[in-house]
Amino acid sequence: MKKILHRGLVLFSLIFSGALLVSYSAAYINPGTIGFPAFFGLAYPYLLFANLLFVFYWMFRRKWTFLLPLIVILIGYSSIGDFFQLSGGDKKVAADLKPLNVLSYNVRSFDRYKWTKDPNTPNNIIKLINSQEPDVVCLQEYRSTINGFLSLKNLMKELGMRYVHYSNRKSGVAIFSKHKILKKASLSFGNEHLCKAIYADLQIKNKVLRVYNLHLESNRFVGKNYNFIKKEEYQGNEEDLDEIKDISLRLSHAFARRAEQALQIKEHVNQAPHETLICGDFNDTPNSYAYHQLSKGMKDAFVEQGKGISTTYSGDFPSFRIDYLLYSEAIDCIKYDRIRKRYSDHYPICGSFVFASK
Repeated sequence: MKKILHRGLVLFSLIFSGALLVSYSAAYINPGTIGFPAFFGLAYPYLLFANLLFVFYWMFRRKWTFLLPLIVILIGYSSIGDFFQLSGGDKKVAADLKPLNVLSYNVRSFDRYKWTKDPNTPNNIIKLINSQEPDVVCLQEYRSTINGFLSLKNLMKELGMRYVHYSNRKSGVAIFSKHKILKKASLSFGNEHLCKAIYADLQIKNKVLRVYNLHLESNRFVGKNYNFIKKEEYQGNEEDLDEIKDISLRLSHAFARRAEQALQIKEHVNQAPHETLICGDFNDTPNSYAYHQLSKGMKDAFVEQGKGISTTYSGDFPSFRIDYLLYSEAIDCIKYDRIRKRYSDHYPICGSFVFASK
């Protein structure tokens, strides 16, 4: 019996090690071409944890089998830092340098449909943003009204921002800035839903910084999908299998669309005449093709200055980091923070940046 159990555990260890290897490939294989690695990439944190358990288990049993999961973990060691950081902390800069404080936040239409059941949520969101004293605010799922608190004029007043650029006056993505906008434009994804991309060139003293604000394709889950994910028991019947198929198709489509959007944006970023900062809700984890493409040649504020796991999505799925602040090599991040206030299904992220000295 012990021999059978041992062989079974060895087999499972091999399966999970192989799955972890496949998850690494998700960052490099376009899901529009080959789709299945993206699913493994989404499961990367769980696969990593399972392999760590096998390492400790085999070491405890004094079996050389621990080497296989350990080697696989070490092969993808660089991926761990995209999910978890230990050494975050504020960098010191010269006293005469004033950092640019940037906040990115998916505000879920300022609680348009009363998800939080609190009528003060729009006001609380604005108060939260102002508490971080940002110079630039990038909002996703932004919404404004003709009159009242959420009118564009009042939002600019409440945020203390003189300049604004948006994909659509009523909804979409928006960049609010205390610094003058020299140029602004939108990028079209074609038949998009809520996914949008805009940029604005900001005059910051004698420098120009191009800021992109993105909201990439969502998984477009509906109520029944979330209810299925939260189920405590799965029967494995035809109804459950149909639901799994529906969720898989939605994810597969979203992976491919985000990859397409990321490639389009990256091509535009590569042609930018200025240093760039990419903010937004990517709707994808750090082990994804979309993130890998957009972060090429860029630094990640969380990786450089973050601490812990910094989950940015407070909903049921995917409960990982899907909101980012990426920036050019010629810029330094001196501070990164995620504000754990649940006024939306996302948490706001903040970064402080300076142009790097030569």
